Amino acid sequence: MICLVRPPAVESFRFATTSISMPLGIAYIAGALEAAGHKVAVVDAVGQGFEKRTRYYKGYLVGLALEDIVARIPADSKLVGISCIFTHEWPAVLRLIELVKKRFPVLPVVIGGEHCTSMPEFCLMTSKADVVVLGEGEETIVELVAALSAGRSLDTVDGIAWRGGSGTVQVNKRRARRVDVDAIKLPAWDHFDVAGYHARRFVGGMYSDRITVPILATRGCPYQCTYCSSPNMWTPRWIPRQPKLVVDEIESYVKRYNAGNFPFQDLTAIIQKEWIVEFCQEVLRRGLRINWQLSSGTRSEAIDDEVAELLRQSGMINMAYAPESGSETTRRYIKKKMQTSRLFESVGSAVRAELNVSVFLVIGFPHDKAEHLAENLPFIDRLAAEGVTDMSVGYYMALPGTELFHSLYDDGRIKLDRAYFRHILDSLAIWPSQTYAEALSSGDLFKWKSRLYRRFYGAKKKRADRKGLAASVKRALSGFKKGGHRSKLQTVFRNAATTAMDTVRTRFKRGWMPRHEEHALFADWDAIYRRIREGKLARGVAVRAIADTSRLHENNVVAALRRDHETPRVFEAPAAAG
Repeated sequence: MICLVRPPAVESFRFATTSISMPLGIAYIAGALEAAGHKVAVVDAVGQGFEKRTRYYKGYLVGLALEDIVARIPADSKLVGISCIFTHEWPAVLRLIELVKKRFPVLPVVIGGEHCTSMPEFCLMTSKADVVVLGEGEETIVELVAALSAGRSLDTVDGIAWRGGSGTVQVNKRRARRVDVDAIKLPAWDHFDVAGYHARRFVGGMYSDRITVPILATRGCPYQCTYCSSPNMWTPRWIPRQPKLVVDEIESYVKRYNAGNFPFQDLTAIIQKEWIVEFCQEVLRRGLRINWQLSSGTRSEAIDDEVAELLRQSGMINMAYAPESGSETTRRYIKKKMQTSRLFESVGSAVRAELNVSVFLVIGFPHDKAEHLAENLPFIDRLAAEGVTDMSVGYYMALPGTELFHSLYDDGRIKLDRAYFRHILDSLAIWPSQTYAEALSSGDLFKWKSRLYRRFYGAKKKRADRKGLAASVKRALSGFKKGGHRSKLQTVFRNAATTAMDTVRTRFKRGWMPRHEEHALFADWDAIYRRIREGKLARGVAVRAIADTSRLHENNVVAALRRDHETPRVFEAPAAAG
């Protein structure tokens, strides 16, 4: 028996459409293991504890208490796998690992996900985990289980970091990206309460009144944005599945779960026009009456009048663009390869097709000054005039494993302490707890965020059904009614109200651990990570990052990724936490 664990989700007050959703990564791992002949049990802390809230170091945990998760791990388990996608989840996952080891001292604990891939040595040195799976996990977990079952050394298993003998942490070279993505087994959703997630509106995008199942149609992204952890997780490579097979998957969920809403969790779904045209035509050919969304944003290059009309006809209800900034200077600095003229051509096509169009912006990049943020104002005016439905403004987060993170850390501007881990939850908050923009205070960023929202939602729209600020507020409040949402603003306001109430309620509840233990937990983390970073620099695994973040666009990240991914290494580890 192999037990996979989805830990509690982390929530805090958020003014955004993003929400908890079913765990796509764990579902894919479960499918791969079952296809390899293994019996799998899943402890989904969220799905088995929807109504449970626990005060966290920031915000609150949604799902089973950590002790209850451990109690549900089958006694005959041969391995426990725990996902950790987001950096703010790591403190809870670390504590969960400690509790698992307390009950099962010799049971191998394997962790994986984007956060662990960004900081594998750190995750092993601060926890009692035995193995970290790096990057894509389906092939690696199957090979890892076989090696552990046979008692073989793990130094031949590509794509892992692991706890070796004599107190060492060893990092093997990365596993090559899978190119045969159509051969990857589908997610094993039968282990999850699909209807339960939908009933709690945990859909990960604009709310639909139809059963929701997330989809991954492509893997990776070919770009190198300096704020994004995708290059380290996936390498800068985009690999699509065959459109017909994606539609096969969607149709199977329509039949199995009566599903009708499919948020695509792709990093960059629409890159090739031929691919998206074939996908839409296949949906239409089969007569599937579905909704689907590009909730996380997509590129503009492939979307013209023909594509936009096909998107509408095939059931697309939520089109999101992520230019990140209206400042040409900012986009150049962060390597956001996007032409403003092409964006607005694409937006115009989407609006003419009567799609629900939203745009994501980010403020507070380290180089940002008032003049850069001011460049957003005419950009926003044009978005409003073109008929864009909604806009989201987030604060910059210094995510580990990114070029910007390494620049800030090597320059002494990041310390891995409690404040750092708290700020990861601030992106969609109203007030940022800290700023990495030397020219802008937290108060400045708050004022700019407020100004940008007022500018957009107060503007008169070209489309007749948008009457300015009053209409926007009325539309937002309608999100509290029953039924699916037609605007992201409806979902935003409902999410804000729900998370605000839960934040207040949990503040007076028992926390995930005593506060003095919580503060002590973070005490040594920066020193541990600094030893790791200095060790990688000394061995040539990494090169000290440029301190001037406005010059990062001059570098191609591929060389740095190759050094890191292709260099096996061994570190002396401090005593495990706990």
